[in-house]
Amino acid sequence: MSERRGGSVRVALIPRTAEHVRIYWKRIQDEEIRKRIPLQSLSLEETLAQFEASRRPGAGSFGMCIEADGVYVGDIWCYGIHGEDEKTAMLSFLIFEKSLWGKGAGSEAARLFCREVLSRYGIRRLGAFTYAENIGSLKALEKAGFLEKERFLEEGKLSVYLEWQKPSADTR
Repeated sequence: MSERRGGSVRVALIPRTAEHVRIYWKRIQDEEIRKRIPLQSLSLEETLAQFEASRRPGAGSFGMCIEADGVYVGDIWCYGIHGEDEKTAMLSFLIFEKSLWGKGAGSEAARLFCREVLSRYGIRRLGAFTYAENIGSLKALEKAGFLEKERFLEEGKLSVYLEWQKPSADTR
């Protein structure tokens, strides 16, 4: 478990369980959340199957739960984990506890997770997408060390691509 203070809350990353996935799936059915982040419309069974697939050896994805002050408040994951040569992946996170939006939990979770995937997989570069209007997500990624690389229209929405790279002098 990784833990650090983010804003006014203590943020920790913990392993995901099937019960977390059930809670997450239920919470992301919220219309306000779905407007802020591109999410696949999957059934609970499909979501649980994706979770189980991520636990298999050689899986191309990995995720953890975000806790704030000991309460499960969201998930963070990477997908598209590339093999030995590229050491890249894509990052996504979602804080479903709205009272924590803008409080630093997302940026702290992203910082912790970047260290985790660097240690676990040797990931040297993470990409992330967010909607330009999702200022909270954009700021959280930037605070975690992601740099904006590109803006583009996708399905009529202005989107932003950001990237994090392993620091040249590893300060872990």
